[in-house]
Amino acid sequence: MSFYYRRKLRKIGKALLESSEKIELYRGDVLTKEALNEQLELVEQVRVVSKDRTTEITQVEALLNRLHEVLVRNGGKIYPVSVGTDYTEMVVMAAIVAGSIRSFFLQPFKIPTNSMWPTYNGMTAEVRAADEPVPSLPLRLLEKIQWTWTYVIPAEATGEIGIPIIAQRYGDNQVDYSLRSRQRIVDDGILGTGIWKGPADKHEIQVGTTMQAVTMPADFGFETVLLRTFFPEEAKLKLPRQDQDRWRVVFAQAARDGRIKSGPFGPVLMTGKQATAGQTMLNFDILTGDMLFVDRMSYHFVEPSRGDTFVFRTNNIRGLDDASGQPSQNYYVKRLAGVPGQKLRVGEKGELFVDGKVVTSPEPMVLNSRRAMDKGYYGYLPEAGGDRYAIPLQQEYTVTREHYFAMGDNSSNSFDSRGWGEVPAKDVVGKPLFILHPFTSHWGPAK
Repeated sequence: MSFYYRRKLRKIGKALLESSEKIELYRGDVLTKEALNEQLELVEQVRVVSKDRTTEITQVEALLNRLHEVLVRNGGKIYPVSVGTDYTEMVVMAAIVAGSIRSFFLQPFKIPTNSMWPTYNGMTAEVRAADEPVPSLPLRLLEKIQWTWTYVIPAEATGEIGIPIIAQRYGDNQVDYSLRSRQRIVDDGILGTGIWKGPADKHEIQVGTTMQAVTMPADFGFETVLLRTFFPEEAKLKLPRQDQDRWRVVFAQAARDGRIKSGPFGPVLMTGKQATAGQTMLNFDILTGDMLFVDRMSYHFVEPSRGDTFVFRTNNIRGLDDASGQPSQNYYVKRLAGVPGQKLRVGEKGELFVDGKVVTSPEPMVLNSRRAMDKGYYGYLPEAGGDRYAIPLQQEYTVTREHYFAMGDNSSNSFDSRGWGEVPAKDVVGKPLFILHPFTSHWGPAK
């Protein structure tokens, strides 16, 4: 009898040890040090008595009961075992397998901005006139499959609409105007529930004597919505710096017309458009950026080549640290413009020179060098903002050892190596493989 009962106790002990391992793995970081140490000490004692057949059965029973009680206290939903726990474990294991695939083979990646447009789309806008009807409810529900979101923003006051700006004065009484910067905030989560909070951008519009806040998804080009809504003719101009140059045209004309005013909130660009409280002021859709799979395997066997689109981590790029010096945690996708040792320069006509010759491949780089604005390629620019890490390409620059030079296809709207420096080779993740969503003309093998 004691032989079979002792064998049964060994089975119970083995099950308790397995449960202890799961608790330590899944809950070790939330348990107090004392609670975890008590559990591990009992585990070690159970291992010892499981191998020692001379220990009294009553002592074994008492020890197993003590471990059971500790596991109940520490186990949360993991222990005691239930059908729900088994199902959760299966889901967790599936997630681990998926994570392994993501880590070593394929990784999903969402294009956040339009720095690679028109090769890849970030979030883009379709703008309607304020009084134009919005898509019907069935159509909007269908558009959700394409991750398209309709925004109809009413005015909170009555009066002329103005856009807050910054005016910088310099020699000979010259004034340089620019749009006021957005403010990065945390949103209210899904449907305002506080669940899955994320970054958002707060913009401001002056309506009469009221400053109205407008919250948009982080990194969305809301300035384009304002340009197309209030200055539609200027928005159509084909200019090398695109919206930057278009706003300059708007500011110049507004200054001549006396529509740049100083108000209670600082300088403001008056649009000449009137708003009525409660009626639509802005009417537009936001289309999601491209979702693609990144091939993480190829670069284990071959070196990245000039002209590749590539995805990389940014935590070791000092030019992207935040104001407090904390590293960026984002992934970027850019065009690999230069590998170690290559010499880069941007010419006066927007062409990119590599080792003294204008690029002849791939097609997006060729079209940019030709400044094919009819196809959406506006040419390269030698600089892209930045600070002490900036690498302007008016002069020839040699890419350093174990680094790559990254540039966006949408050169005038790409903050890249010209602004924050080179990409360490060790931080390259892979290259885009397939655009899987949305189902637009971009769908299919990545370029």
